[in-house]
Amino acid sequence: MNKKKVCKYIFILIFLVFLIGYVIERTGYYEYNLQNKTTMTNEAMKRFEEDIQKGKDVTIEDYIVNTEKDYTSSLTRGTNKFAIKINTYLKKGIEGIFKVLGNFVNE
Repeated sequence: MNKKKVCKYIFILIFLVFLIGYVIERTGYYEYNLQNKTTMTNEAMKRFEEDIQKGKDVTIEDYIVNTEKDYTSSLTRGTNKFAIKINTYLKKGIEGIFKVLGNFVNE
């Protein structure tokens, strides 16, 4: 591929990302999600206050709703573990290299 085609594809990709972000912002999707979270929080606060007035034993876990979804699979968990192990070995190797280079500088 020549450089003009690569630049053209990069420009088109950046433009599409901008266009998608603009449409999401203009349709109010993000604000709608924030509004739903606020509504759930207000409802939980009302239940909390009512339970305190009634003298019930309250814990924070009863009022917080976890809406995050876990999309991980066994493949992603295994890949993450492998990447963490590789990262620790690379970190030790790089630290060792800099230690040797530091000894050369100090001598």
